[in-house]
Amino acid sequence: MTKLCTLPRALERFVKPGMHLCFASTPSRSNAAVRELARAFRGRKPEWTLSATGFHSALHVLARLRLGRRYVGCFFGDNYPTPRPNRLYAELLEEGFEVEHWSLWAYVSALAAGAFGHPYAFTRSLLGTSLGAALAERGQLFELPDPNEPAGRLGLLRALRPDITFLHAPVGDEDGNVALAPPLGEGVYGALAAQRGAIVTVERVVPREALQALPHFLPLPAHRVLAVCEEPFGAHPQPLHVAPAELAALEPGYGDDYAAYGYFRSLGEDAAAFAEFSQAVLEAGDGGAAYRSFFGPQLKSLRHLREPSDSPAPISAASLEATDHLLLLAGRALARRLVDGAHDCMLAGIGQAFAACRLAKQLLGPRGEPIEMMIETGFAGIDVEHSHPFLLSRENVATARRLTSIDNMLGALCCGAGGSCVGVIGAGQVDLEGNVNSSFSDGALLVGPGGAPDIAACASEVLVLTRADPRRMVRQVEYVTSLGHNVRTIVTEACVFERHGPSEPWLVRDVVPAHAARLKEVAASGFRFVMPGPPPVAEVPTHAELGMLARLRPSGGSGRSSKGWSHG
Repeated sequence: MTKLCTLPRALERFVKPGMHLCFASTPSRSNAAVRELARAFRGRKPEWTLSATGFHSALHVLARLRLGRRYVGCFFGDNYPTPRPNRLYAELLEEGFEVEHWSLWAYVSALAAGAFGHPYAFTRSLLGTSLGAALAERGQLFELPDPNEPAGRLGLLRALRPDITFLHAPVGDEDGNVALAPPLGEGVYGALAAQRGAIVTVERVVPREALQALPHFLPLPAHRVLAVCEEPFGAHPQPLHVAPAELAALEPGYGDDYAAYGYFRSLGEDAAAFAEFSQAVLEAGDGGAAYRSFFGPQLKSLRHLREPSDSPAPISAASLEATDHLLLLAGRALARRLVDGAHDCMLAGIGQAFAACRLAKQLLGPRGEPIEMMIETGFAGIDVEHSHPFLLSRENVATARRLTSIDNMLGALCCGAGGSCVGVIGAGQVDLEGNVNSSFSDGALLVGPGGAPDIAACASEVLVLTRADPRRMVRQVEYVTSLGHNVRTIVTEACVFERHGPSEPWLVRDVVPAHAARLKEVAASGFRFVMPGPPPVAEVPTHAELGMLARLRPSGGSGRSSKGWSHG
């Protein structure tokens, strides 16, 4: 019996109110399924539990319609061009909906436990954090004594078992076989854990003979697939990267629609924009056709990888902005820590953390060649000189030397026992103990943890980027998203703070005279530090460093920048 089905028909057959619906990131997501769920259930109250690694871009639509009762994820907001909150999720909290924060590796581990039939997954990331306390209060996290180490404690996460998981894949066939291309992001754990099975949207349906020749791209057995639904551009506005030549011959994939990311942000916050989208797409007779028409001819242009633009305009030391100083100090500090600690790899967080990692690799030159730069969603070894500033872009995936998954990059190489990794993360707030807050500020929702709690708790050492601002550098953070015991370096635009170990004093180095006055404000906030003798001034940037900084600027030779998008 064929498993080919239209997406509306699949939802009608399998999706019911009250279910737990999971949207897998492989790392493309079935945003077509998001659209059709919105079309089928708008105006109703299905009170679903909705889970995803990140609630951003198209997923705003389900939250905007209040179709979930409980939202489970690692990120809530917008991640392009940099991570930032979206007012939509603060509104959900105010209205009494559940917005449940998980760290990325904890979330994937809990799905894997569900897939393996285990009642719990282990975590080393959450005990002692406010994030962990909130999950414990919800009955999702338990703390037990370690039977092998009487003084130790174990963190156990309740396994996640959604009812239905949605995936997006390049191609599938009538038997339910679907081919997935690396990197695999969270992989197929959610689909294997799903109690009913998976609904998979694909770019195109191919003959079964085509997939019989590609068994190495079929990690999900057909018997776990409820339906295969053809949906061109089904991951839009996110990319679909298809690297292997034999799979790309069937479906070449496409890139990020950066302008549409901005448009979906507006849907979360602008009632008029959402009304326009609703009328044009959600109320149309054919949702897929209406969606592709709405976003217009630029969809075809996404088939082509953007080439790096010409060399950026030169900048001078006198023209450096605060962000330039922050990145320069961070790149230098990271390069130093990688060499001094003889580390094997670094894991780059999103935004400025990614830029700092790119700069460190360039500063190290041949010495840094053996040091792998990893991205938690499952790729490593990208072209750091010509990278796109958006960490997760298809342009960056396309230059990667290694494509794998979250459990490999974040789980084994950063959080595992065998490697020596420096984690690089940004912080909304950081305190004297190195604890990081990326969840709440003055009670207002920020963006959530992402993979930062896992990186902070488990990496060999951690470098944090933040601003020299008394609201950001404090005596004690109001909410502990990530533990600080492994934080050895805090970098700001004003200086670098370093310490030798937990509870050791923060020592100041590399002071930037243009921003030195901010250190008094930071000290007044309760963030104590030691500056023996005259302020140790940062070295003036070299000509080579200025060239690197120019490339790190958003339009600095890394591809076309996006000016925003509007319909019509």
